[in-house]
Amino acid sequence: MKRIQHIALLTVILLALVSGLPLLAAAKEEPVHLMIVESREHERVVLNAIPSTDDSMTNPDYALLTFHWSTTANYWINTNNMYGFSASAVVTAITASANAWDAQTSFAVFSYKGTTRLSAGRYDHYNVVAWGRYRAGAIAVTYIWYSGTNILETDTIMNTFYRWSLSGEARKMDAQNIMTHEFGHWCSLNDLYQDKDYWLTMYGYAGYGETYKQTLGLGDISGLQAVYGA
Repeated sequence: MKRIQHIALLTVILLALVSGLPLLAAAKEEPVHLMIVESREHERVVLNAIPSTDDSMTNPDYALLTFHWSTTANYWINTNNMYGFSASAVVTAITASANAWDAQTSFAVFSYKGTTRLSAGRYDHYNVVAWGRYRAGAIAVTYIWYSGTNILETDTIMNTFYRWSLSGEARKMDAQNIMTHEFGHWCSLNDLYQDKDYWLTMYGYAGYGETYKQTLGLGDISGLQAVYGA
């Protein structure tokens, strides 16, 4: 009887060791990191340093992050807002922002999966776009969780500190304009802050009533295709 008990105990120990092997392997995997990228409100405009006309289709400038999506980024939109926008209008504006990037590469970067009640800014394996509270000075903020060179999740919060529009209204932030820029971060592009890059979508500052970022420039497209191909 005692021998049977010893054998049973040894079996339990061996099973515990074997079941622990995946955990030991997982511990060696690269850790998950978080990068937060903010779109800033214009602090100042140096008119004599910014090109007077839109030169985005001849400006090749871009900057890349060190990580990217290796699969399609499935994303959800939380359409809840305090501005009276219908859910369908919100979806139309934000999916148009994503489609502006997808139209310039054969790689399927984005796939819209529907609306959600989930909030943005939390690592939960859902890529969410939503309005939410954030600090003054940042129009929107994109959270990027990554491991090694692979993006695992991205969320974007459109800051309710500001008033928003879906039609380029003056004294309001245009959702499609801002989200086209933010989806650039999802695509692995970084902000540009030199005045000469003012007309590119990835220029890091934005202002009220602005809509020109809805359309990608040469540098924006070149950066996208440098990562995902033409």
